[in-house]
Parts: sequence; structure tokens; C-alpha cells
Amino acid sequence: MPSTAHIPIIPPTMRAWVRSQRGPASTALKLVSDYPTPAIPTASSSDVLIRVSHVSLQFSTEMTMKILPSLPFTSLWVPEIELSGEVVAAGGDTPVELRNLGSHVVAFEKVPGAILMGRGVLTEYVRIPACQVAHIEDVVDMASASGISGSGSTALKMIRTAGVREGHSVLINGASGSVGSVLVQLCKLRGANVVGIASGGNESMVRDLGVDEFIDYRKHDQLPAYLAHHYSDKPFDFVLDCVGTQALFASSPAYLKPDGAVINIGMFEGVFVLARNALLNKWLPTWLGGVPRRYILFSTPPACDDVIYLARLIEEGRVRIPVDSVFSMEDAVRAYERIATKRARGKVVVKVHDS
Repeated sequence: MPSTAHIPIIPPTMRAWVRSQRGPASTALKLVSDYPTPAIPTASSSDVLIRVSHVSLQFSTEMTMKILPSLPFTSLWVPEIELSGEVVAAGGDTPVELRNLGSHVVAFEKVPGAILMGRGVLTEYVRIPACQVAHIEDVVDMASASGISGSGSTALKMIRTAGVREGHSVLINGASGSVGSVLVQLCKLRGANVVGIASGGNESMVRDLGVDEFIDYRKHDQLPAYLAHHYSDKPFDFVLDCVGTQALFASSPAYLKPDGAVINIGMFEGVFVLARNALLNKWLPTWLGGVPRRYILFSTPPACDDVIYLARLIEEGRVRIPVDSVFSMEDAVRAYERIATKRARGKVVVKVHDS
């Protein structure tokens, strides 16, 4: 039977941020109070109804809002994919650990549905399949927990793709960002030597995460030249780029081992520039000017097994999800403006409810 015996009163409508037109968050988003609340899961359902506590924002969301046109015959477009919250109802086919009302969870919406159809989570309640929900202990901070699914899964996939292990030397570009800050910790857990690149103002934070060396990119107009000068005799096994700096790959033979790779998830230079560079980086032969190093670019949708693994690391105090700032539900547009500065140190979070 579904766990609905003591369901709290759930209003028929709720607050939600919706996109009314294409453009930046400041003009495209509006807060509505009459968005339909999801239905309570039935006895035959494997869905979980969650009262949202915090939502972690993605850098790519505003870019998507600017580029993707409003699609006809679809419901209002709601942004974001990852959240923390508490269970308020669960279908009869959900796992036992997700049926306890009031228990804390993290969850994510699948990227195609969230991006193309606008079935995002920046709302007061969400209904999500149990395979996209993971239980967390109450001791875990809910603001921090909201970033496990996106940033955590992305960082984990990057080091698994690279095969980072003890003795490797790794360069992380964007080490103070939402993904980079988790990457630093995961690489150190695997016994790697980590060099982190970030703004000098974030040095203390990045060093506190465990980097062995820190580079302030603002002090070097020609960062690749600096890397070539200092690391040509001790080249890196991998460059993990969370920013998307093409110059790092173009000059990488000077400081990256021949069998090494640049793994990129960043798109700070723009999605169209990224697409062009990715094609050239992967397919342009060296005799036409191609770079003789591997270039790896991939999508990083969350996976529940990864989320559960990361949640355990956080509960054990071995990894933390740094939080740059927390904004109220009413101030979500300001939160997007913070992300747009490209200076956030960790996750930018919207607090929807107290949990």
C-alpha cells in the first residue's frame, strides 16, 4: 500500500517559477502561485511526492532559456533538475527506504524532460520516479545536499572516465566551482596529486578542499605558457576542465602526457563555440593542425547509483558540496544573476521550503 496514512495537507496549487518567453532569467522567468500540485502517487505507482526544500541551480539553465524557443502544445516551462526535500507521499511500489513520510531525500529530473519539455523542479512540490530519488540522513545539510545529483554525479563521472588513481597528477580548471570543488575532493580520495586553477580570491577555499598546488589564473595573462614553463618536466596525466578553456587543450602537449587526456564539461565560452571546438578537437588530424592529445566531451546526466554513493561519502564526512549562496524562492532571479557572474564558489541554491 502507498504510504499515505498521515499525508500532510497538500494544496491543489503551488508556487513555481516558469518561463514565459525566451531570454535571460530576469525577463524570461516569473513566479506563479497557481501551478497545479502533482497528484498523490497511487498504490500501483513507484513515484515519490516530495516537498521541496532546496534547489541547486545550473549554469547551463540561463543559457538554455536564451537559446531554446518556447515549444507549442507544451505546459509552462519550469527550470532546474536537482533538489533536496522530504517525502510527503509514496506509491506502493517504491522501495521501503523511501516510504517514511518526512524522511530527507535528494532527487533529480531527467535532463531531456527538464530541458526540452520544461518539467523542472523549481517548485514547491515534485513527483519523481523512485529510481531518481535517494534517501539521505537528517544530519546532511539540505542546501548542500541539493547539489549532490548534478555536480556530484558530474565530478564522479569525470574521474571515472579518466580513470584517476593513486599516483596520478591532475590539473583541475575551475577548482572553486560547483563541479570543480567536488572533483578536487574525489581526486584526493583516490590518492592523486591535484593542481587547482581558480581566482586568487578563492585560494583559501580551494586549498581547504585539499589541492597540492594552487594557480591564480588572474596572475597569468598567458596561462598555457605558465603551465608549459612550470610543468613540462612533470606533465599531468589528465586535465579536468570545468570551464571550457580551448587554449588549455590547444597548448596541452607542453604539459600533458602523450597518453593523457583533456576532459571538458565547461561551456563558459558559449555553446556554439564549444560545439565547434569539440568537433575540431576530436576529429582534426595533426597534419592539419590538430592537437596530438585526447579530447573528451560528454553529457553528464545524473545516475541514482552515483547519487547514493556520493550521499554516503557526504554522510561519512569524506566529501562536502560547497555552497556559494542561498536565495529565497522569491529571489530566484537574483540567484541566476549570481551564476551569470561566473564567480560562484560552489553551488548557488534556492531555498523553497524549510525542512
